[in-house]
Amino acid sequence: MGETIAAFLVGVAVGSVVNQLGSDLPQRRSPTLPRCRYCGRERPWWQWIGALAYLVWRPQCPSCGASLRFRRPLIEIGLGVVYGYLLTAVGLSSALLFYGLYSAVLALVLITDLEHRVILDVVTYPALGLGLVGSLFVPQVTWQRALIGGAFGLGFFFLAAVIGRALFGAGAMGGGDVKLAAFVGVITGYPLVIEAVLLTILIGAAVSLVLLLTGARRLHDHIAYGPFLVAGALVTLLWGHPIATWFF
Repeated sequence: MGETIAAFLVGVAVGSVVNQLGSDLPQRRSPTLPRCRYCGRERPWWQWIGALAYLVWRPQCPSCGASLRFRRPLIEIGLGVVYGYLLTAVGLSSALLFYGLYSAVLALVLITDLEHRVILDVVTYPALGLGLVGSLFVPQVTWQRALIGGAFGLGFFFLAAVIGRALFGAGAMGGGDVKLAAFVGVITGYPLVIEAVLLTILIGAAVSLVLLLTGARRLHDHIAYGPFLVAGALVTLLWGHPIATWFF
Protein backbone atom coordinates (compact mmCIF):
# COMPACT_ATOMS: atom_id res chain seq x y z
CA MET A 1 0.00 0.00 0.00
CA GLY A 2 2.82 2.39 0.89
CA GLU A 3 4.54 1.75 -2.46
CA THR A 4 1.30 2.48 -4.32
CA ILE A 5 0.87 5.77 -2.45
CA ALA A 6 4.49 6.67 -3.27
CA ALA A 7 3.87 5.89 -6.96
CA PHE A 8 0.74 8.06 -6.84
CA LEU A 9 2.71 10.97 -5.39
CA VAL A 10 5.41 10.57 -8.04
CA GLY A 11 2.67 10.69 -10.68
CA VAL A 12 1.28 13.89 -9.15
CA ALA A 13 4.76 15.47 -9.20
CA VAL A 14 5.32 14.39 -12.83
CA GLY A 15 1.87 15.78 -13.65
CA SER A 16 2.93 19.15 -12.27
CA VAL A 17 5.91 19.20 -14.66
CA VAL A 18 3.73 18.08 -17.57
CA ASN A 19 1.27 20.86 -16.79
CA GLN A 20 3.99 23.49 -16.92
CA LEU A 21 5.40 22.10 -20.17
CA GLY A 22 1.87 22.17 -21.57
CA SER A 23 1.76 25.90 -20.83
CA ASP A 24 5.31 26.79 -21.94
CA LEU A 25 6.02 24.70 -25.04
CA PRO A 26 3.09 25.93 -27.20
CA GLN A 27 4.30 29.49 -26.53
CA ARG A 28 7.74 28.53 -27.89
CA ARG A 29 9.43 29.43 -24.61
CA SER A 30 11.81 27.52 -22.39
CA PRO A 31 10.24 25.76 -19.38
CA THR A 32 9.66 28.14 -16.47
CA LEU A 33 8.40 27.98 -12.92
CA PRO A 34 4.59 28.25 -12.72
CA ARG A 35 3.35 31.75 -13.45
CA CYS A 36 -0.07 33.35 -13.48
CA ARG A 37 -1.34 33.34 -17.06
CA TYR A 38 -3.01 36.74 -16.51
CA CYS A 39 -0.55 38.95 -14.64
CA GLY A 40 2.61 36.91 -15.37
CA ARG A 41 3.75 36.84 -11.73
CA GLU A 42 5.52 33.73 -10.49
CA ARG A 43 3.17 31.65 -8.37
CA PRO A 44 4.10 30.78 -4.75
CA TRP A 45 5.55 27.34 -4.07
CA TRP A 46 2.31 25.85 -2.74
CA GLN A 47 0.72 26.44 -6.15
CA TRP A 48 3.40 24.61 -8.11
CA ILE A 49 1.29 21.48 -7.64
CA GLY A 50 -2.28 22.33 -8.58
CA ALA A 51 -3.81 19.49 -6.58
CA LEU A 52 -2.14 20.82 -3.42
CA ALA A 53 -3.31 24.37 -4.14
CA TYR A 54 -6.93 23.25 -4.51
CA LEU A 55 -6.61 20.93 -1.51
CA VAL A 56 -5.72 23.82 0.80
CA TRP A 57 -8.28 26.09 -0.94
CA ARG A 58 -5.64 28.55 -2.13
CA PRO A 59 -5.55 28.28 -5.94
CA GLN A 60 -5.84 32.04 -6.52
CA CYS A 61 -2.91 34.18 -7.65
CA PRO A 62 -1.80 36.40 -4.72
CA SER A 63 -1.27 39.30 -7.15
CA CYS A 64 -4.41 39.38 -9.30
CA GLY A 65 -6.69 36.72 -7.80
CA ALA A 66 -6.89 34.55 -10.94
CA SER A 67 -7.31 30.84 -10.19
CA LEU A 68 -5.13 28.04 -11.48
CA ARG A 69 -6.55 26.19 -14.44
CA PHE A 70 -8.56 23.25 -13.20
CA ARG A 71 -6.78 20.99 -15.69
CA ARG A 72 -3.70 21.16 -13.44
CA PRO A 73 -5.13 19.04 -10.60
CA LEU A 74 -6.93 16.84 -13.12
CA ILE A 75 -3.71 15.98 -14.97
CA GLU A 76 -1.77 15.51 -11.73
CA ILE A 77 -4.33 13.25 -10.11
CA GLY A 78 -4.88 11.38 -13.38
CA LEU A 79 -1.17 10.61 -13.74
CA GLY A 80 -1.02 9.73 -10.06
CA VAL A 81 -3.74 7.13 -10.53
CA VAL A 82 -2.03 5.77 -13.66
CA TYR A 83 1.33 5.51 -11.89
CA GLY A 84 -0.24 3.76 -8.92
CA TYR A 85 -1.98 1.29 -11.21
CA LEU A 86 1.18 0.67 -13.23
CA LEU A 87 3.09 -0.21 -10.08
CA THR A 88 0.52 -2.84 -9.16
CA ALA A 89 0.40 -4.14 -12.75
CA VAL A 90 4.10 -4.41 -13.67
CA GLY A 91 5.90 -3.94 -10.35
CA LEU A 92 9.23 -2.20 -9.87
CA SER A 93 10.71 -2.83 -13.29
CA SER A 94 12.03 -1.18 -16.43
CA ALA A 95 8.51 -1.42 -17.84
CA LEU A 96 7.26 0.79 -14.99
CA LEU A 97 9.81 3.49 -15.84
CA PHE A 98 9.06 3.55 -19.56
CA TYR A 99 5.28 3.22 -19.20
CA GLY A 100 5.41 6.13 -16.78
CA LEU A 101 7.32 8.24 -19.30
CA TYR A 102 4.95 7.23 -22.11
CA SER A 103 1.98 8.26 -19.96
CA ALA A 104 3.57 11.65 -19.29
CA VAL A 105 4.10 12.20 -23.03
CA LEU A 106 0.48 11.28 -23.76
CA ALA A 107 -0.75 13.66 -21.05
CA LEU A 108 1.35 16.48 -22.53
CA VAL A 109 -0.06 15.82 -26.00
CA LEU A 110 -3.58 15.84 -24.54
CA ILE A 111 -3.01 19.31 -23.07
CA THR A 112 -1.48 20.92 -26.15
CA ASP A 113 -3.98 19.46 -28.61
CA LEU A 114 -7.06 20.33 -26.55
CA GLU A 115 -5.92 23.84 -25.64
CA HIS A 116 -3.92 24.87 -28.72
CA ARG A 117 -4.87 22.31 -31.39
CA VAL A 118 -1.23 21.46 -31.93
CA ILE A 119 0.90 18.36 -31.38
CA LEU A 120 4.45 19.64 -31.18
CA ASP A 121 7.39 18.08 -33.01
CA VAL A 122 9.54 18.94 -30.00
CA VAL A 123 7.42 16.40 -28.11
CA THR A 124 6.77 13.67 -30.69
CA TYR A 125 10.29 13.34 -32.14
CA PRO A 126 12.01 12.73 -28.77
CA ALA A 127 9.05 10.53 -27.79
CA LEU A 128 9.66 8.31 -30.83
CA GLY A 129 13.28 7.90 -29.76
CA LEU A 130 12.15 7.15 -26.21
CA GLY A 131 9.77 4.48 -27.50
CA LEU A 132 12.48 2.78 -29.55
CA VAL A 133 14.86 2.78 -26.57
CA GLY A 134 12.05 1.47 -24.37
CA SER A 135 11.51 -1.47 -26.72
CA LEU A 136 14.96 -2.72 -25.68
CA PHE A 137 13.96 -2.81 -22.01
CA VAL A 138 10.21 -3.53 -21.95
CA PRO A 139 9.66 -7.30 -22.24
CA GLN A 140 6.18 -6.91 -23.77
CA VAL A 141 7.48 -5.08 -26.88
CA THR A 142 10.56 -6.12 -28.85
CA TRP A 143 12.33 -3.62 -31.08
CA GLN A 144 11.10 -5.48 -34.15
CA ARG A 145 7.48 -5.26 -32.98
CA ALA A 146 8.03 -1.60 -32.09
CA LEU A 147 9.27 -0.77 -35.59
CA ILE A 148 6.43 -2.65 -37.26
CA GLY A 149 3.92 -1.01 -34.93
CA GLY A 150 5.33 2.44 -35.62
CA ALA A 151 5.23 1.85 -39.37
CA PHE A 152 1.64 0.62 -39.14
CA GLY A 153 0.49 3.63 -37.09
CA LEU A 154 2.32 6.06 -39.36
CA GLY A 155 1.03 4.47 -42.56
CA PHE A 156 -2.57 4.09 -41.41
CA PHE A 157 -2.93 7.66 -40.18
CA PHE A 158 -1.00 9.13 -43.10
CA LEU A 159 -3.54 7.49 -45.40
CA ALA A 160 -6.38 8.72 -43.17
CA ALA A 161 -4.95 12.25 -43.29
CA VAL A 162 -4.74 12.20 -47.09
CA ILE A 163 -8.33 10.95 -47.43
CA GLY A 164 -9.57 13.36 -44.75
CA ARG A 165 -8.02 16.35 -46.45
CA ALA A 166 -9.52 15.33 -49.78
CA LEU A 167 -12.99 15.02 -48.26
CA PHE A 168 -13.08 17.71 -45.56
CA GLY A 169 -10.21 20.12 -46.26
CA ALA A 170 -6.84 20.86 -44.71
CA GLY A 171 -8.08 20.86 -41.11
CA ALA A 172 -9.29 17.27 -41.10
CA MET A 173 -6.11 15.71 -39.67
CA GLY A 174 -2.66 17.19 -39.32
CA GLY A 175 0.88 15.91 -39.47
CA GLY A 176 1.04 16.00 -35.68
CA ASP A 177 -1.64 13.30 -35.50
CA VAL A 178 0.31 11.13 -37.93
CA LYS A 179 3.52 11.42 -35.89
CA LEU A 180 1.60 10.74 -32.69
CA ALA A 181 0.15 7.60 -34.30
CA ALA A 182 3.69 6.46 -35.10
CA PHE A 183 4.63 6.95 -31.43
CA VAL A 184 1.56 5.00 -30.33
CA GLY A 185 2.54 2.18 -32.68
CA VAL A 186 6.09 2.10 -31.32
CA ILE A 187 5.08 1.91 -27.66
CA THR A 188 2.27 -0.62 -28.13
CA GLY A 189 4.07 -2.69 -30.77
CA TYR A 190 2.63 -5.07 -33.31
CA PRO A 191 -0.04 -6.51 -33.16
CA LEU A 192 -1.41 -4.43 -30.24
CA VAL A 193 -1.11 -1.31 -32.40
CA ILE A 194 -4.13 -2.63 -34.32
CA GLU A 195 -6.10 -2.69 -31.08
CA ALA A 196 -4.94 0.85 -30.27
CA VAL A 197 -6.08 2.09 -33.69
CA LEU A 198 -9.45 0.34 -33.41
CA LEU A 199 -10.00 1.78 -29.92
CA THR A 200 -9.04 5.22 -31.22
CA ILE A 201 -11.60 4.99 -34.01
CA LEU A 202 -14.34 3.70 -31.71
CA ILE A 203 -13.71 6.30 -29.02
CA GLY A 204 -13.46 9.07 -31.61
CA ALA A 205 -16.70 8.01 -33.28
CA ALA A 206 -18.58 7.75 -29.97
CA VAL A 207 -17.40 11.14 -28.67
CA SER A 208 -17.97 12.86 -32.03
CA LEU A 209 -21.49 11.44 -32.22
CA VAL A 210 -22.30 12.74 -28.75
CA LEU A 211 -20.91 16.19 -29.63
CA LEU A 212 -22.99 16.29 -32.82
CA LEU A 213 -26.19 15.10 -31.14
CA THR A 214 -25.84 17.60 -28.31
CA GLY A 215 -25.06 20.46 -30.70
CA ALA A 216 -21.65 21.10 -29.16
CA ARG A 217 -20.11 20.61 -32.61
CA ARG A 218 -21.44 20.76 -36.16
CA LEU A 219 -20.62 18.35 -38.96
CA HIS A 220 -17.82 20.42 -40.48
CA ASP A 221 -16.37 21.73 -37.20
CA HIS A 222 -12.80 20.78 -36.30
CA ILE A 223 -12.50 18.14 -33.57
CA ALA A 224 -9.03 17.48 -32.20
CA TYR A 225 -8.13 13.86 -32.93
CA GLY A 226 -5.08 13.68 -30.71
CA PRO A 227 -7.09 13.05 -27.51
CA PHE A 228 -8.69 9.98 -29.11
CA LEU A 229 -5.26 8.62 -30.01
CA VAL A 230 -4.14 9.28 -26.45
CA ALA A 231 -7.14 7.42 -25.08
CA GLY A 232 -6.65 4.46 -27.42
CA ALA A 233 -2.94 4.28 -26.59
CA LEU A 234 -3.44 4.53 -22.83
CA VAL A 235 -6.16 1.86 -22.74
CA THR A 236 -3.97 -0.43 -24.85
CA LEU A 237 -0.91 0.15 -22.64
CA LEU A 238 -2.86 -0.57 -19.46
CA TRP A 239 -5.23 -3.34 -20.58
CA GLY A 240 -4.23 -4.28 -24.13
CA HIS A 241 -3.49 -7.97 -23.53
CA PRO A 242 -6.60 -8.67 -21.39
CA ILE A 243 -8.82 -6.92 -23.97
CA ALA A 244 -7.28 -8.91 -26.82
CA THR A 245 -7.62 -12.17 -24.87
CA TRP A 246 -11.27 -11.42 -24.06
CA PHE A 247 -12.09 -10.42 -27.64
CA PHE A 248 -10.54 -13.44 -29.33
